[in-house]
Amino acid sequence: MRVIHAADLDLTGIREQFELEPEFAPDVERDARDAPDRFAGERIDARGIPFVTIDPPGAMDLDQAVHLERRDDGYLLSYAIADVGAFVAPGSPLDEESRRRGQTIYLPYGTVPLHPRILSEHRASLVADADRPAVLWEIEADTAGRLRRARVRRALVRVRARLDYAQVQDAVNRDVELPAAIDALPSFGEARAARALARGAIELQLPTQQLVRADGGWRLRLEPRTRADAWNSECSLATGIAAAACMTAGGRGLLRTLPRPDDEALRRFRDAARAFGVQAPAHLDLDRSAPGELLAALPPRDLATMALNMAATKLLRGSGYAAFDAETGLPEAEDRWHAGVASEYAHVTAPIRRLADRFAAEACLELSGGEWFAVDAPGALAGAGAGAAYDASGVPRIMARSGQLANAVQNACVNLAEAVALEHSIGETFRAGMLRPGDGEHDAEVFVFDPPVIAQCRGEVPPGRPVDVRLVEAEPATRRVRFER
Repeated sequence: MRVIHAADLDLTGIREQFELEPEFAPDVERDARDAPDRFAGERIDARGIPFVTIDPPGAMDLDQAVHLERRDDGYLLSYAIADVGAFVAPGSPLDEESRRRGQTIYLPYGTVPLHPRILSEHRASLVADADRPAVLWEIEADTAGRLRRARVRRALVRVRARLDYAQVQDAVNRDVELPAAIDALPSFGEARAARALARGAIELQLPTQQLVRADGGWRLRLEPRTRADAWNSECSLATGIAAAACMTAGGRGLLRTLPRPDDEALRRFRDAARAFGVQAPAHLDLDRSAPGELLAALPPRDLATMALNMAATKLLRGSGYAAFDAETGLPEAEDRWHAGVASEYAHVTAPIRRLADRFAAEACLELSGGEWFAVDAPGALAGAGAGAAYDASGVPRIMARSGQLANAVQNACVNLAEAVALEHSIGETFRAGMLRPGDGEHDAEVFVFDPPVIAQCRGEVPPGRPVDVRLVEAEPATRRVRFER
């Protein structure tokens, strides 16, 4: 998903068009404020683990806290996830409203949250220096990053420090000692990323688009993703892989799925790389190397690399969720695969902002019974599986509907920002490369390098090489940007 940051953008039309509702009904707010921790008596005390959070500056809905311990034979990842399920009783007003919303909608500034802010930014959020209920994952990995075994339990945790990606990356760049909780994060993250590439994963390093004031007008620019962000993501991915192993072994749960890209998508990706002037490193071949391997080998701050990462999102189309239980049976292997991760995978690490994560976490807690299980071959599990109150059969439909809304809002915001940045440049010529050819009903889609814009383009646009295009429309009121060859 393309992300746009723009503090001064007028979003009134977008809020009205999509009927975005940041506020909640009084009974839902009351439920979020007063609901007790339903599992207070079951928690282990994990406040002795010095967790830290790593999030974007200003974020308040803090889902995850991390602690990594380096051992002689590898790593122990302790990953605390906000225990939203502790406050959301099945059938309660809060539960019903979260099912209606599905997920948090992110805007260039602010959010339309899944849960009331008293819960998402305070009671459930893993804020520093406060005791918080959490779903605690403990995952053992060897020195090469191979996951060996895991367990998940309800715990009480206390975060010691709040960090952001820029702080961590700056410390790494200056060779400053990292906090003890994440001293092993770079080596763990690199080891896990290497294993992912070996599996054929396509791990995108998507840049953020920013709309900023410049020279009396507006300018779009790309900000590359930091390595610290990528390393932290490997903790979440490892947890999702462990969760999927737990649920597939237990025969009940909710997986995140993504089909493998077809030959046409791969061809277009390679055409885009040529059009952007991407030069494959000497040890790789643009026509034969796996997309993930190529993307990982390119210089991250290069504009062509960032453009190609954005183009690579078209390789990862058709994502969904697969719910299953003893009655429906386990889906076929291809139907439970996630091509981006190149593994079976589940969403469990962001329950504050995604409904699916709460359901998957509850399944793992009940299936595993708090016992260690082998990630590669979990075998028999102690628990009986999530009960009827956490029937996930309807969740894929909810997530599909809310995902379509989130994507539509995000696209509208990006389109508005691009139109604002370009509205005074009608008639000017720009360098671009093709992302998708025209098909008779739709114009071609191109990526303009500077400013970084994705838009439709009239005329014959050849694949595999850069072209000059002229801006013919940039209208903020309609959020339309169009070019012609």
